Amino acid sequence: MLTTTIDTQRLQLRPFQSDDLPRFWEIGPSNYEIARWLTGLTWPPIMMEAEAFIEQACLANAKTDSFPFAIDCNGQLIGGVEVQKSGDLKEFPELPTIGYWLSEAAHGQGYITEACVAALHWGFARAACDTFAARVFATNYPSQKVLKKLGFEPAGVCLRYSKPLQQDVENIIMHLPRDRFEALHGDAHVMMGAAL
Repeated sequence: MLTTTIDTQRLQLRPFQSDDLPRFWEIGPSNYEIARWLTGLTWPPIMMEAEAFIEQACLANAKTDSFPFAIDCNGQLIGGVEVQKSGDLKEFPELPTIGYWLSEAAHGQGYITEACVAALHWGFARAACDTFAARVFATNYPSQKVLKKLGFEPAGVCLRYSKPLQQDVENIIMHLPRDRFEALHGDAHVMMGAAL
């Protein structure tokens, strides 16, 4: 059985729940310093979009859909990490991707790296694939640093329209071969153990 709850050293990755909406709105869509790095969020924020995200997240099928994990620290939502099925990245439609965000207050403590390692173990084990991809703003240096810690390396560039910035933004496409990830962070099936 495919788990949808993963415990790490300091965090729990779990499915989003309907009662996450107020906290999600507070730390995510309504905070410009978070929204500006996420191409799909409208600015000024729209509560109906946040409600739709939570509703869709609650219905996601972990076996077949892109699956958004809530990142929980000591019982409080602090961000999200999504394992996206292949097709999300038009330049490399055959590759699954990962996306993530973290509340401002939780920055600088290594939480997003910890969460992404767990999500990638889950994603590699679920997809049985050889490579994951990610897309990051060319000016988002902290996020690029996270991806490099995970083992990602640049593989190309693309333009994406940013709804909050209302303009096309240059993005770096990065690739993570499974063998490089597992050399850094351990075998996906072993790390997931009986959770798959």
